[in-house]
Amino acid sequence: MIDYLVYVLAPQLLHGLIWGVVIALIALGLTIVFGLMGVVNFAHGEFYMLGAFLGFSLLFVIHDFWMVMLMAAAGTGIFGMFVEKFLLRRLYGRDPIFQLLMTFGLGIFMREVVRAIWGGLTRRVDPPVSGAVEVMGVMYPSYRLVVLAVGVMCIFVIWWVLHRTRAGVMLRAACQDRQMSVALGVNVDRVYGLTFTIGICVAGMCGFLMSPIYFVYPTMGVDAILRAFIVVIVGGMGSLIGAVVASLLVAQVEALASLWISPSWAETAVFSVLIVTLIVRPTGLFGRR
Repeated sequence: MIDYLVYVLAPQLLHGLIWGVVIALIALGLTIVFGLMGVVNFAHGEFYMLGAFLGFSLLFVIHDFWMVMLMAAAGTGIFGMFVEKFLLRRLYGRDPIFQLLMTFGLGIFMREVVRAIWGGLTRRVDPPVSGAVEVMGVMYPSYRLVVLAVGVMCIFVIWWVLHRTRAGVMLRAACQDRQMSVALGVNVDRVYGLTFTIGICVAGMCGFLMSPIYFVYPTMGVDAILRAFIVVIVGGMGSLIGAVVASLLVAQVEALASLWISPSWAETAVFSVLIVTLIVRPTGLFGRR
């Protein structure tokens, strides 16, 4: 029994924790855009994928992994800024179905452009940290622990910016009451553009950060966006704390379920969490009416 807890259950829980932090980062970018701005961004996963491919290409020129990660995030964010300015901004205040259709089509367009430029083959990025360390008597890959540390740090920075800075206050105020913010002299269009760009930067950074673990391929965003949307709904739209808690919950359910059933069936266990949440608390764990 002790051997099972140490050598089977503990590593799986650790794996679920790391995957939960990564999902939380992806979902934080999505909940900022989806929950605060009310924009249904179905192309969020493709921005995650774009960050991975940009970083993969930049590594051939710049051999510093962490510098490339920042550049990939910035490059993805710049592209997202143009998308918000020239596409999404025209749809604010209209029926959400227009945003859904536009971002859904944008996601398909981005996948096909990436496939045309880089091809459809799966690629792998070498991790900047190799080897393994002993955790609770089990050898665990060092890079995954680095991902955990980076993810926790990024979550804290996002929370601090949104809740402890003037820019964060303006952002939340503009998202809650656009007309009042305009009356108080806030440039809402600029705030919306900054909000969307931050969310896209986080997605691009996550894509490259996870590339040494889950590889780089054109449809990688599809796999990530489904869990991210589930997390946003379970945690409550617009709630950063809800996104983090729901990410950890969803990741642990999937990780533990894979111990007793096949991984493909374990993925469906995530939907049980979504269904129960919608029945018991439709607004999400930390959502408001």
